[in-house]
Amino acid sequence: MGQRRWLFLLAIFACLLSFSCSRVLKLKSDDVRPVYNHTLALTLVEYASAVYMSDLTELFNWTCERCNGLTKGFQVIEIIFDVEHCLQAYVGVAKDLNAIIIAFRGTQEHSLQNWVSDLFWKQLDLNSPDMPDAMVH
Repeated sequence: MGQRRWLFLLAIFACLLSFSCSRVLKLKSDDVRPVYNHTLALTLVEYASAVYMSDLTELFNWTCERCNGLTKGFQVIEIIFDVEHCLQAYVGVAKDLNAIIIAFRGTQEHSLQNWVSDLFWKQLDLNSPDMPDAMVH
């Protein structure tokens, strides 16, 4: 009798466990948060990594080694390069995303000037009511 009872409880536990694994808990909330899009994230990473290329001709023609994946067909409008301030950026149009892409190169590994300027920064709020879907990274 005792063994039968344990088997019965084990069977109920297994059923409850299998039912609970296939359900997603829904929270009662009116907050509509954006859904993570892995393809979009990879595409934006490719755009961000391309600005680190040293060959500006390949970057402008979008023929660099980082320019052939999910960002193929991107049209560069302008490359900004400032030796004095160690600045490199580009602006372009991604028709497949219906977006204007602006990418700035971050700190150069061997640039003392970049590392010093990183110590002095000011955080600004980005609040643009005219551009509710704008994304900044």
